[in-house]
Amino acid sequence: MPDYKRYGIAGATFATVLITGQIMQTMSAPNRASAADVQAMPLPVAISDIELTAANDETLTTASLNSSSSVSQGTKQPLPSEACKVTLSATPVAAALVDLDLSAPCAPNERVVIHHNGMMFSDVTNNAGILSTTVPALSKAAIFIASFSGGEGAVANATVDDIDTYDRAVVQMQGDFSISLHAREFGADYGETRHIWNERPGDIVDGVTGHGGFMIALGNPSLENPLIAEVYSFPTGMAKEVGDITLSVDIEITSDNCNKDIEAQTLQTSRGEKIAVQTLDMSMPACDAVGDFLMLKKLVNDMKVSFN
Repeated sequence: MPDYKRYGIAGATFATVLITGQIMQTMSAPNRASAADVQAMPLPVAISDIELTAANDETLTTASLNSSSSVSQGTKQPLPSEACKVTLSATPVAAALVDLDLSAPCAPNERVVIHHNGMMFSDVTNNAGILSTTVPALSKAAIFIASFSGGEGAVANATVDDIDTYDRAVVQMQGDFSISLHAREFGADYGETRHIWNERPGDIVDGVTGHGGFMIALGNPSLENPLIAEVYSFPTGMAKEVGDITLSVDIEITSDNCNKDIEAQTLQTSRGEKIAVQTLDMSMPACDAVGDFLMLKKLVNDMKVSFN
């Protein structure tokens, strides 16, 4: 648990911070992307229509030959392209969350990147090539893409009807740079009950009933150069109390990030409207500051909660 008394605004250090703000625009329907294109896209990006290709022609030809041989022996075997087909399903659940179920039978224990409206995180399939995770939706017409390093992938769609009840803020990064998103609800100080962050994520039940916000961490930090995201959600459309929620991105200065350049992004949306994006490009303090913290408020906007 950090010593919150050591937190401070990034004062002079903030002069080395480059923050750019953008509003994500959705691709028009004719702009379709392949799985390889999706992987190469820089952040931020919103994708409205993705077209992923199946196995290549050479694989299909080989499959046909193998199939003919099997049929002549009275036993029909599935084509390799069918046996290795990657599938992804998206099921809306409470609190504008979506359950994703990925099946990639020929990609066990493989790194996979999940994309959703500019938010990206990396995870790994299990021994059977399966990955299940829950993702906070950032739009009502939600599109999710799973892509593997070899170009294989799948797309799933979900209609998230209750997204207009929630405000969301995201911080994402590549690598573990001790960057975290903090929400202090209705005047809470660091370490108090209404201080929500990755070590005290709150309860999704509070988000469903309008009593408070919650944090969900996405991505597997044990991977090499992981893509990690933290998402804070608050039910502004049915809140049981009014006031301000103070948001900040806080960075612990460690031996791994001191005196280095780091990058991160924030995404923020109110009730599923356009996503505002801020990009952080920052030079960290020297290593004699290890153990201190930086609090960056300009990366995210505070949430204003009022009765509807």
